[in-house]
Amino acid sequence: MKSNIVYLWICAFAVIHGHQETLPQPSISDKLPSLIKMNNDFAFQLYKKLVETPDYQFKNIFFSPFSVSMALSELSLGAGGETEKQLLSGIGHNSSVFSIEEMHQMFHSLLEEMEQSTGVDIDIGSALYVSDKIKPLPEFLKKMKEFYYSDGFTVDFGAKETLDKINTYVKEKTHGKIDQAVDHLESNTFMFLLTYIYFQGKWDTSFDPSKTHESRFNVDAETTVPIQMMHQYASHKVYYDAELTSKVLCLDYNDSFSMFLVVPHNDIFVEPKTIKDLEMAISRQHIEKWRTAARKRLVSFYVPKLSLKTSYPLNDILKGLGMADMFTEKANFTGISEEMIFISKAVHKATLDMDEKGTTAAAVTRVSSGFSYNPMSSLRFDSPFMIFIIDQKNGNILFFGKVVNPVEKL
Repeated sequence: MKSNIVYLWICAFAVIHGHQETLPQPSISDKLPSLIKMNNDFAFQLYKKLVETPDYQFKNIFFSPFSVSMALSELSLGAGGETEKQLLSGIGHNSSVFSIEEMHQMFHSLLEEMEQSTGVDIDIGSALYVSDKIKPLPEFLKKMKEFYYSDGFTVDFGAKETLDKINTYVKEKTHGKIDQAVDHLESNTFMFLLTYIYFQGKWDTSFDPSKTHESRFNVDAETTVPIQMMHQYASHKVYYDAELTSKVLCLDYNDSFSMFLVVPHNDIFVEPKTIKDLEMAISRQHIEKWRTAARKRLVSFYVPKLSLKTSYPLNDILKGLGMADMFTEKANFTGISEEMIFISKAVHKATLDMDEKGTTAAAVTRVSSGFSYNPMSSLRFDSPFMIFIIDQKNGNILFFGKVVNPVEKL
């Protein structure tokens, strides 16, 4: 039985430093918070599957859950039967809350909102490369363009220049931060779908480079590594999450996006917690709480300069989330083509750069203890911590990860 190969590549990039058609349907706007909850729940499910994988348990994690859920939603446009059910169930779609059509319309609305964000540079979208030997169904291409602004290209997958074209496209869209999305293509590839996110933002209150100093980061009880530590003493939003026994710092990017940094609290007054304790207990509801409960206060905090690169093969991760058929000959993508096709590879790549100029800073604290001890007078992110980049307007998680070793290389 002849099979054609579909590649799914998901790329994302965030920099933190220096500087269409509208669907104005009230029903869609009203239901948008439900899509955000779906995407954010998926983010935590995906993260927990990643950290359950032996290869990533003790490594840095950084990825764009929105980029992944968007790619899977796009695939569902052309899926049928059990494959469609698995895709929709895997990303958390609930037909009693909104229809499949409404889901695609809301992704469209969300993409439109992000493109109009001010104060940050953001470039988000997708591209579809189709073999010049086989044509996909016109309705699928129409919906990809209508809902996801997907660029479309007809190519010869057997030609080396196709590989160069794809990598050049990704390099341009991520402003050079991801310069090689793929290093090999099979000549019988039928379709190549990729999604990308480029994000660059300045801190509302930048760090003074003269206060950046060499310090040590505690990877674990036995291991430390040298880092460049940035410092601020200013009014920022902070929050003490007693349920998670963790300190939360919020750094804003103007009025559009925020970064949350979360570190387990360890000292003589509390039961010691680890990054493992934190990442297993944390959920979407905690982030929703921080967004409303954080308050500004004068605080001294230390954050390492970062430059991270990550790459994840997602086949096994997505299978673990119930989306198995699309990787086998059971795949049903009859909405894409009359040919029998399946997904060969799903890969996600992301990078993060954070320095003195980047991103907004804000923080809040709330302490629920019966004594005068204040755990939020100083925050040091010199041990493993979690990181989120979130849309201030609606709470959508754009990027998600943890820093275990800031000097670790891919």
